[in-house]
Amino acid sequence: MKILILCAGIGSRLGSYTSDNPKCLVKVNLLSILDRLLNQLHNLGINKKNIFLCGGYRHELLPSKYKRFINKNFRTTNMMRTTMVGIDELKKTNNLKDNILIIYGDCIYSDEFISKIIRNSESFNDITIPVDLDWNKKWEQRYENIYEDAETLEYDRSTNKLISIGAKTFIEKQYMAQFMGIYYIPKNIINNFIFKFKELPNETQNKISTTEFFQKTIKDLNYYVIPDKYIWTEIDTIDDLFYAKKLFN
Repeated sequence: MKILILCAGIGSRLGSYTSDNPKCLVKVNLLSILDRLLNQLHNLGINKKNIFLCGGYRHELLPSKYKRFINKNFRTTNMMRTTMVGIDELKKTNNLKDNILIIYGDCIYSDEFISKIIRNSESFNDITIPVDLDWNKKWEQRYENIYEDAETLEYDRSTNKLISIGAKTFIEKQYMAQFMGIYYIPKNIINNFIFKFKELPNETQNKISTTEFFQKTIKDLNYYVIPDKYIWTEIDTIDDLFYAKKLFN
């Protein structure tokens, strides 16, 4: 399996914490977000040759012992463009013979969660997305209004097949869980995943978010979720950073 970590973000909402380095290198309790993830992967036996960093902002500061891919247009493009820069580079180097695990570089996950995903990954036959059932308690710590940042996510409880994702509504039952910035693409689906992205107009390719892409392709690609109560958080703001320090103290 190849692991692609998305590290292109500027992290402007973190103010001085990201004035000189990318968001993934912000420290949480003395260890950067990225270093924590890399340590978790190494502890699970993942060889560094199978870990790839897709950078943008201050990419020269990313650890040089890992292969780095660069989204040169990071200031004007969204997460899916960074993802596809990485996947395209893997394809050029003949590294698409394996499954791919995509991980956001601004999220922190518990050791138990990362271990569960890595150890179970070979049993995933479709695009597989862990989703957090306990999201509202976390969002209450991050936002005055939990729906300010949350997106709808609905799935079939009998099959765990994703039904819809990425909208903004005031209908509570449509927020069954939240996307966690990590998903798995089996090797036999990667080319179709690439094809569906490149079918989009260029402007859409640049602006579309991950969850928007999932929703747009939901009839063409099979997405399945792994719903559970997980320990993790995303770091977008200074308040998020303080929350992460408490959560992972």
